[in-house]
Amino acid sequence: MTHLPQSRVRTIMKTADGADNIGKEAVFLSTRATEMFIKLLVKEGYRNTNSAKKLNYNNLVNVIHNKSRYEFLEIVIPKKITVRQYKELMAKKENRQQDKGSSDEHSNSDNDENNS
Repeated sequence: MTHLPQSRVRTIMKTADGADNIGKEAVFLSTRATEMFIKLLVKEGYRNTNSAKKLNYNNLVNVIHNKSRYEFLEIVIPKKITVRQYKELMAKKENRQQDKGSSDEHSNSDNDENNS
């Protein structure tokens, strides 16, 4: 018996390229493996709570970002940042794009001079 709905796991599995015919056993095993993975992640997250009674997002984020086996989840489950930090990141990104744009314009004008 599984706790996650196998029909949803099957739907997710069908989104993969070439996954046209998925057997019941494959869905069952994938569901069980997913449940075991979630259980392991939660256990490791709970160890990170410093004996608190509740597991929160930051506990899971710390596990994901500090253990290489969970590296694939870093993009899906990012660290929380403040609005101020977000604005600073966006400003830096915009500055880099502007710097890149001005260096591209400079290199294009150099090429134009060389082609004359």
